[in-house]
Amino acid sequence: MRPILSPVKILYSRRELIGELVRRELRDRHVGQVLGVLWAYGHPLVLMLIYTFLFAYVFPARFGSAGSMQDYSVNVFAGIVPWLAFQDLLARAPSILVGNANLVKQIVFPMEVLPVKTAIASALPYSVGVLFAVVYAALHGTLSWFALCLPALVLCQLLAMTGVAFILAAGGLFLRDLRDIITVFCSINLFAQPILYNPFSTPRWLHWAFLFNPFSYLIWCWQDVLFYGMIKHTVAWIVLPLGSVILFTVGWIIFEQSRHAFGDAL
Repeated sequence: MRPILSPVKILYSRRELIGELVRRELRDRHVGQVLGVLWAYGHPLVLMLIYTFLFAYVFPARFGSAGSMQDYSVNVFAGIVPWLAFQDLLARAPSILVGNANLVKQIVFPMEVLPVKTAIASALPYSVGVLFAVVYAALHGTLSWFALCLPALVLCQLLAMTGVAFILAAGGLFLRDLRDIITVFCSINLFAQPILYNPFSTPRWLHWAFLFNPFSYLIWCWQDVLFYGMIKHTVAWIVLPLGSVILFTVGWIIFEQSRHAFGDAL
Protein backbone atom coordinates (compact mmCIF):
# COMPACT_ATOMS: atom_id res chain seq x y z
CA MET A 1 0.00 0.00 0.00
CA ARG A 2 1.19 3.51 -0.79
CA PRO A 3 2.13 5.83 2.08
CA ILE A 4 -0.99 7.31 3.64
CA LEU A 5 0.80 10.36 5.00
CA SER A 6 1.11 12.12 1.65
CA PRO A 7 -2.44 12.31 0.22
CA VAL A 8 -2.12 15.99 -0.67
CA LYS A 9 1.07 15.36 -2.63
CA ILE A 10 -0.50 12.41 -4.44
CA LEU A 11 -3.69 14.30 -5.30
CA TYR A 12 -1.74 17.38 -6.39
CA SER A 13 0.19 15.26 -8.84
CA ARG A 14 -3.16 14.18 -10.29
CA ARG A 15 -4.57 17.73 -10.49
CA GLU A 16 -4.87 17.78 -14.29
CA LEU A 17 -6.74 14.47 -14.33
CA ILE A 18 -9.02 15.65 -11.51
CA GLY A 19 -9.75 18.89 -13.38
CA GLU A 20 -10.67 17.00 -16.54
CA LEU A 21 -12.89 14.56 -14.62
CA VAL A 22 -14.69 17.46 -12.90
CA ARG A 23 -15.40 19.11 -16.26
CA ARG A 24 -16.60 15.82 -17.67
CA GLU A 25 -18.90 15.10 -14.74
CA LEU A 26 -20.51 18.54 -14.85
CA ARG A 27 -21.02 18.13 -18.57
CA ASP A 28 -22.34 14.58 -18.38
CA ARG A 29 -24.89 15.41 -15.67
CA HIS A 30 -26.83 17.48 -18.20
CA VAL A 31 -25.87 15.85 -21.49
CA GLY A 32 -28.53 16.22 -24.18
CA GLN A 33 -30.14 19.23 -22.51
CA VAL A 34 -30.42 22.53 -24.37
CA LEU A 35 -28.62 24.60 -21.72
CA GLY A 36 -26.21 21.79 -20.87
CA VAL A 37 -23.77 22.53 -18.05
CA LEU A 38 -25.47 25.88 -17.35
CA TRP A 39 -28.14 23.89 -15.50
CA ALA A 40 -25.51 22.93 -12.91
CA TYR A 41 -25.20 26.60 -11.97
CA GLY A 42 -28.79 27.56 -12.76
CA HIS A 43 -30.26 25.09 -10.28
CA PRO A 44 -28.57 26.61 -7.17
CA LEU A 45 -29.52 30.09 -8.39
CA VAL A 46 -33.18 29.09 -8.78
CA LEU A 47 -33.11 27.60 -5.27
CA MET A 48 -31.72 30.85 -3.86
CA LEU A 49 -34.47 32.85 -5.58
CA ILE A 50 -37.11 30.49 -4.16
CA TYR A 51 -35.69 30.78 -0.64
CA THR A 52 -35.55 34.57 -1.04
CA PHE A 53 -39.25 34.64 -1.91
CA LEU A 54 -40.13 32.33 0.98
CA PHE A 55 -38.17 34.13 3.68
CA ALA A 56 -38.78 37.66 2.41
CA TYR A 57 -42.50 37.45 1.67
CA VAL A 58 -44.09 34.16 2.77
CA PHE A 59 -42.29 33.49 6.06
CA PRO A 60 -40.54 36.77 6.92
CA ALA A 61 -37.40 35.88 8.87
CA ARG A 62 -37.53 38.57 11.52
CA PHE A 63 -36.89 38.95 15.22
CA GLY A 64 -37.60 41.69 17.72
CA SER A 65 -34.79 43.76 19.18
CA ALA A 66 -35.08 46.98 21.20
CA GLY A 67 -38.59 47.63 19.95
CA SER A 68 -37.71 47.13 16.28
CA MET A 69 -37.86 44.25 13.86
CA GLN A 70 -34.61 43.06 12.29
CA ASP A 71 -34.10 40.66 9.41
CA TYR A 72 -32.17 37.42 10.01
CA SER A 73 -32.78 35.94 6.55
CA VAL A 74 -29.05 36.36 5.86
CA ASN A 75 -28.51 33.86 8.66
CA VAL A 76 -30.69 31.39 6.77
CA PHE A 77 -28.87 31.86 3.47
CA ALA A 78 -25.47 31.60 5.18
CA GLY A 79 -26.49 28.14 6.40
CA ILE A 80 -28.47 26.84 3.45
CA VAL A 81 -25.74 27.36 0.82
CA PRO A 82 -23.01 25.20 2.41
CA TRP A 83 -25.57 22.56 3.40
CA LEU A 84 -26.96 22.26 -0.16
CA ALA A 85 -23.44 21.69 -1.49
CA PHE A 86 -22.72 19.09 1.19
CA GLN A 87 -26.11 17.46 0.60
CA ASP A 88 -25.35 17.09 -3.10
CA LEU A 89 -22.07 15.36 -2.24
CA LEU A 90 -23.75 13.06 0.29
CA ALA A 91 -26.31 11.98 -2.31
CA ARG A 92 -23.68 11.16 -4.94
CA ALA A 93 -20.79 9.78 -2.88
CA PRO A 94 -22.13 6.25 -2.17
CA SER A 95 -22.37 5.57 -5.93
CA ILE A 96 -18.95 6.90 -6.90
CA LEU A 97 -17.21 3.55 -7.35
CA VAL A 98 -20.27 1.66 -8.57
CA GLY A 99 -20.94 4.32 -11.19
CA ASN A 100 -17.33 4.19 -12.41
CA ALA A 101 -16.88 0.41 -12.32
CA ASN A 102 -15.10 0.39 -15.69
CA LEU A 103 -12.41 2.71 -14.31
CA VAL A 104 -12.14 1.01 -10.91
CA LYS A 105 -11.43 -2.35 -12.56
CA GLN A 106 -8.45 -0.88 -14.40
CA ILE A 107 -5.40 -1.63 -12.30
CA VAL A 108 -3.48 1.42 -13.49
CA PHE A 109 -6.27 3.94 -12.85
CA PRO A 110 -5.78 6.12 -9.72
CA MET A 111 -9.11 5.47 -7.98
CA GLU A 112 -8.48 8.10 -5.32
CA VAL A 113 -9.27 10.86 -7.82
CA LEU A 114 -12.91 9.75 -8.13
CA PRO A 115 -14.09 10.92 -4.66
CA VAL A 116 -12.09 14.13 -5.07
CA LYS A 117 -13.63 15.03 -8.42
CA THR A 118 -17.11 14.28 -7.05
CA ALA A 119 -16.53 16.57 -4.06
CA ILE A 120 -15.34 19.40 -6.31
CA ALA A 121 -18.12 18.85 -8.84
CA SER A 122 -20.69 18.98 -6.03
CA ALA A 123 -19.25 22.16 -4.53
CA LEU A 124 -18.45 24.12 -7.70
CA PRO A 125 -22.03 24.83 -8.90
CA TYR A 126 -22.87 26.28 -5.49
CA SER A 127 -20.29 29.00 -6.00
CA VAL A 128 -23.27 30.82 -7.52
CA GLY A 129 -25.12 30.35 -4.24
CA VAL A 130 -22.13 31.67 -2.29
CA LEU A 131 -21.97 34.77 -4.48
CA PHE A 132 -25.72 35.24 -4.06
CA ALA A 133 -25.43 34.95 -0.26
CA VAL A 134 -22.52 37.43 -0.17
CA VAL A 135 -24.42 40.00 -2.25
CA TYR A 136 -27.56 39.43 -0.17
CA ALA A 137 -25.56 39.97 3.03
CA ALA A 138 -24.03 43.16 1.61
CA LEU A 139 -27.47 44.52 0.68
CA HIS A 140 -28.74 43.77 4.19
CA GLY A 141 -25.75 45.41 5.87
CA THR A 142 -24.33 42.33 7.60
CA LEU A 143 -21.20 41.94 5.44
CA SER A 144 -17.97 43.06 7.08
CA TRP A 145 -14.22 42.67 6.77
CA PHE A 146 -14.65 39.26 8.39
CA ALA A 147 -15.88 38.03 4.98
CA LEU A 148 -12.18 37.80 4.08
CA CYS A 149 -12.25 34.49 5.98
CA LEU A 150 -14.59 33.04 3.36
CA PRO A 151 -11.85 31.40 1.18
CA ALA A 152 -10.46 29.58 4.24
CA LEU A 153 -13.97 28.49 5.14
CA VAL A 154 -14.58 27.14 1.64
CA LEU A 155 -11.28 25.26 1.79
CA CYS A 156 -12.23 23.65 5.13
CA GLN A 157 -15.59 22.58 3.73
CA LEU A 158 -14.05 21.16 0.58
CA LEU A 159 -11.55 19.22 2.68
CA ALA A 160 -14.36 17.81 4.82
CA MET A 161 -16.45 16.97 1.76
CA THR A 162 -13.53 15.09 0.23
CA GLY A 163 -13.00 13.09 3.41
CA VAL A 164 -16.70 12.17 3.51
CA ALA A 165 -16.56 11.25 -0.18
CA PHE A 166 -13.69 8.81 0.51
CA ILE A 167 -15.65 7.16 3.33
CA LEU A 168 -19.00 6.95 1.55
CA ALA A 169 -17.47 5.83 -1.75
CA ALA A 170 -15.87 2.85 -0.02
CA GLY A 171 -18.90 2.19 2.17
CA GLY A 172 -21.38 2.44 -0.69
CA LEU A 173 -19.58 -0.31 -2.54
CA PHE A 174 -20.05 -2.82 0.26
CA LEU A 175 -23.42 -1.57 1.54
CA ARG A 176 -25.66 -0.83 -1.43
CA ASP A 177 -28.42 0.47 0.86
CA LEU A 178 -26.18 3.34 1.97
CA ARG A 179 -27.47 5.71 -0.71
CA ASP A 180 -31.07 5.32 0.48
CA ILE A 181 -30.00 5.73 4.10
CA ILE A 182 -28.19 8.94 3.19
CA THR A 183 -31.26 10.24 1.32
CA VAL A 184 -33.39 9.85 4.45
CA PHE A 185 -30.64 11.39 6.58
CA CYS A 186 -30.42 14.48 4.36
CA SER A 187 -34.19 15.02 4.56
CA ILE A 188 -34.05 14.99 8.36
CA ASN A 189 -30.74 16.78 8.85
CA LEU A 190 -31.93 20.04 7.28
CA PHE A 191 -34.07 20.51 10.39
CA ALA A 192 -31.39 19.25 12.79
CA GLN A 193 -29.02 22.15 12.08
CA PRO A 194 -29.17 25.85 13.05
CA ILE A 195 -30.34 26.92 9.59
CA LEU A 196 -34.08 27.58 9.50
CA TYR A 197 -34.43 28.64 13.12
CA ASN A 198 -34.46 32.11 14.63
CA PRO A 199 -31.03 32.21 16.35
CA PHE A 200 -32.40 34.60 18.98
CA SER A 201 -35.36 32.47 20.08
CA THR A 202 -34.19 28.88 19.57
CA PRO A 203 -35.24 26.66 22.50
CA ARG A 204 -32.32 25.71 24.72
CA TRP A 205 -32.94 21.97 24.25
CA LEU A 206 -32.72 22.42 20.48
CA HIS A 207 -29.44 24.28 20.81
CA TRP A 208 -28.04 21.33 22.75
CA ALA A 209 -29.20 19.05 19.92
CA PHE A 210 -27.29 21.22 17.45
CA LEU A 211 -24.11 20.72 19.48
CA PHE A 212 -24.23 16.98 18.81
CA ASN A 213 -24.66 17.48 15.05
CA PRO A 214 -21.21 17.86 13.44
CA PHE A 215 -22.71 19.78 10.51
CA SER A 216 -23.78 22.55 12.90
CA TYR A 217 -20.18 23.71 13.35
CA LEU A 218 -19.84 24.26 9.60
CA ILE A 219 -23.09 26.21 9.51
CA TRP A 220 -22.14 28.37 12.51
CA CYS A 221 -18.87 29.39 10.87
CA TRP A 222 -20.68 30.43 7.69
CA GLN A 223 -23.22 32.39 9.72
CA ASP A 224 -20.44 34.12 11.65
CA VAL A 225 -18.87 35.26 8.37
CA LEU A 226 -22.01 36.43 6.56
CA PHE A 227 -24.46 37.34 9.32
CA TYR A 228 -22.66 38.25 12.54
CA GLY A 229 -19.51 39.63 10.92
CA MET A 230 -17.42 38.31 13.80
CA ILE A 231 -16.52 35.11 15.64
CA LYS A 232 -19.74 34.43 17.52
CA HIS A 233 -19.26 30.66 17.84
CA THR A 234 -15.66 30.28 19.02
CA VAL A 235 -15.78 26.50 19.42
CA ALA A 236 -16.99 26.09 15.83
CA TRP A 237 -13.85 27.81 14.53
CA ILE A 238 -11.75 25.26 16.40
CA VAL A 239 -13.83 22.21 15.54
CA LEU A 240 -14.24 22.93 11.82
CA PRO A 241 -10.55 23.23 10.76
CA LEU A 242 -9.40 20.38 12.99
CA GLY A 243 -12.41 18.24 12.10
CA SER A 244 -11.90 18.83 8.38
CA VAL A 245 -8.26 17.71 8.50
CA ILE A 246 -9.11 14.68 10.65
CA LEU A 247 -12.05 13.75 8.42
CA PHE A 248 -9.93 14.02 5.29
CA THR A 249 -7.15 11.94 6.82
CA VAL A 250 -9.47 9.25 8.17
CA GLY A 251 -11.34 9.13 4.87
CA TRP A 252 -8.09 8.70 2.96
CA ILE A 253 -6.94 5.89 5.26
CA ILE A 254 -10.24 4.03 4.98
CA PHE A 255 -10.24 4.36 1.21
CA GLU A 256 -6.63 3.26 0.84
CA GLN A 257 -6.92 0.29 3.17
CA SER A 258 -10.07 -1.03 1.49
CA ARG A 259 -9.15 -0.40 -2.13
CA HIS A 260 -7.76 -3.92 -2.58
CA ALA A 261 -11.32 -5.26 -2.19
CA PHE A 262 -12.99 -2.88 -4.62
CA GLY A 263 -12.56 -5.10 -7.66
CA ASP A 264 -14.10 -8.14 -5.94
CA ALA A 265 -17.01 -6.07 -4.56
CA LEU A 266 -17.88 -4.91 -8.06
